[in-house]
Parts: sequence; C-alpha cells; structure tokens
Amino acid sequence: MRNLVLKIGIGLVALFGFGVFTGVVVGRQTHWTGRWAANDKTFEQQWIDARINEYTPLLGLTSEQTTVIRTHLDELAVDLQGLRAELRTKITEAFKKTNVTIANELKPEQREKFWKLLKEKSEKRQRNCVKQNTPPD
Repeated sequence: MRNLVLKIGIGLVALFGFGVFTGVVVGRQTHWTGRWAANDKTFEQQWIDARINEYTPLLGLTSEQTTVIRTHLDELAVDLQGLRAELRTKITEAFKKTNVTIANELKPEQREKFWKLLKEKSEKRQRNCVKQNTPPD
C-alpha cells in the first residue's frame, strides 16, 4: 500500500512539473516580448542609454562629455541600422537564390509543395512579426 501511495505521489509531482513546463513554453511563445521591449524606446536607444549609464560613473563623465558621447553613439546606431538593412537584403536574396536552385531540382508536384511550404512559413513569420511588433526579416 505504501508503494502505491509513493508511486501516485511521484506521478502527481511529475504531472504538475510537466504542466508548469508546458505553461512556460506556451507562454513564452505567445507572449514573449524580448529583453529590450520593456518600453517604447528602440533597441538602439536602450543600448545607448545602457552604455551612458555604464560609462558615466565608471569614467566620471561630465554632462558635456555625456552629450558628446551620446552623439557618437547615435551615429553608431544609425550606421548599424543601415548595415542591418543591407544584411537583411543580402540574406533575403541568398535565400531566394537557394530556393530557386532547390526548386529546379524537384519534380513539378514536389516544386508546388515546396513553394506552398515556403509561402506558409513566410505568412507565419509575418503574423509573428506583427504580433510582436518587430520588422520581418
């Protein structure tokens, strides 16, 4: 009898743990906003603020130095945004080229399924980006 109670107890604890794990996974997939999405500032703005907050006490920056350094970091942010846009374009083109070469290797019915699959994935990615308010890749 004692073994049965122990087995039931272990089973219930395991079931509860599985439920918690499942809830965490589903919650992150449906409601996760990311580390930098806590307010209306962009990632770059938050990163710049973090660097200024780090450098000011560490280096003993004056308000004039902080202003000038923020300007330099703002320029960096603009440069990084441009680089990311270029990289996004190049990656997109590389995927398009690869998808065409893959499609050329497939039989017509396979090719139709392949393009349908890619279209579905693209639509899902677009929906997720709209839900998370992030730009699509």
